[in-house]
Amino acid sequence: MNTTGPSETLDHQTTLMGTLSGLFNKEEFSDLRLVVNQTLSLNVHRFILAVRSEVFRALLDTERWADAKGRVVQLTEDGDCLAHFPDFLRYLYSGSVALDTGNALALHALSEKYAVGELRESCRLFMLANVAAPGTCNRAVSWHRYAKLAGLGRLEEQCLRFIGWNLDTVIESPDWAQMEPGPLGSLLQRSDLVVEDEAVLFRALASWLSPRPGRAQEMLAHLRYPMMPPDKLFELQAPGGLAEGLASYLLRESLLVYQAHLLPAEAIARQHDLTAIPFTMRLYTAGRVSALWDIPGYGAMSKTVLSKSMYTRFFQLKTEWSLTYFPKGHRIVTQRHTHYTYHGYDQVVQEDDFATLSVSVTGCDPADKSHSHKNHSHKLSVLLYRCVRGEWFVCEVKTLEVPHGGEAEIHDLIPLSERDQYVSDDTMKLCLVGQTVWEKSESV
Repeated sequence: MNTTGPSETLDHQTTLMGTLSGLFNKEEFSDLRLVVNQTLSLNVHRFILAVRSEVFRALLDTERWADAKGRVVQLTEDGDCLAHFPDFLRYLYSGSVALDTGNALALHALSEKYAVGELRESCRLFMLANVAAPGTCNRAVSWHRYAKLAGLGRLEEQCLRFIGWNLDTVIESPDWAQMEPGPLGSLLQRSDLVVEDEAVLFRALASWLSPRPGRAQEMLAHLRYPMMPPDKLFELQAPGGLAEGLASYLLRESLLVYQAHLLPAEAIARQHDLTAIPFTMRLYTAGRVSALWDIPGYGAMSKTVLSKSMYTRFFQLKTEWSLTYFPKGHRIVTQRHTHYTYHGYDQVVQEDDFATLSVSVTGCDPADKSHSHKNHSHKLSVLLYRCVRGEWFVCEVKTLEVPHGGEAEIHDLIPLSERDQYVSDDTMKLCLVGQTVWEKSESV
């Protein structure tokens, strides 16, 4: 027989949290005042700080910290964290905070310092998920610097990849002007740098150098001037377009730029090593050496083959490429059966899900017809894009060597399990970058 009578479980946690949240920075019932960097003053409650943070609990132990005996505690925080300290403290009261690319790093640093584990992990995951962000709010540079110092290996790696493969976005970010000389110098030496062309890189570097003219010689030496399109060079040299020091430096390099694009490669090779870094292509997305390949209607597409031809020009060497791509895999049919009472039907003898990309060089036409194919080879780099909140970013690069008169293949460009991540608005987007690689020889 039930003698307890009616029962009901009350859940007023939301009301309780609202009440606690309302105590934030209220003088009523507060028993402590935090003064941060001698500028920010906040009324707090010892109990809430001690319960929410092990570090605060230790600091407020009067036997360990003499300052905690009074009603005013002085704290010192990093300047970048100061503006976000109230949000951090409010989180201790409410368990709620709005994360964005502007505050995630500071809140992670504060939660790391004060051992607030849930907030720290949430900030880490937020940064990992938002490395790819539009230029105006992209923080890959500062997040990379912080991740390296804080030992966040995965975040460090993702930021470094994003910076190298989406430099046009990073250049527009608020972090670009604050990039440190060491990482910038390393970045400029990379051949896998994805950027529109070398002239865009020069303009970005000129902007970075504006408050640092003393770094000009060091940084400008990393640019690959023979790779600069002559028409873009001409635009850069417009009167008044550059600071005097940069204009003079560019003028000294301009003769080689025009020579490299007007003379046969064998003539340039008499005075320059074409295998040296200045003559090595980066992953340029300008139309002269690359082609975008948008693939619409992906959802309804069958296992069909797509074909594409493209032309690239590297100095005086014009290359024709032929590509075939199976976005969803192969379906190979060997014969068609018919019956006098039925329509014909195809017999499928082989089928797979491999997104195979095949590439061949179908034409290689140097200005000098005596030029030997032995002096250069070809590579094709495929830039794979993902769409993040309406913006397309390079998230993977795959490269293959393509022999003269032969064919090269990437067996599975995008594995089936990952393919949906590369489709947005029923479209897949690739960029094909054709590269010429000069090889050592007695003469070119």
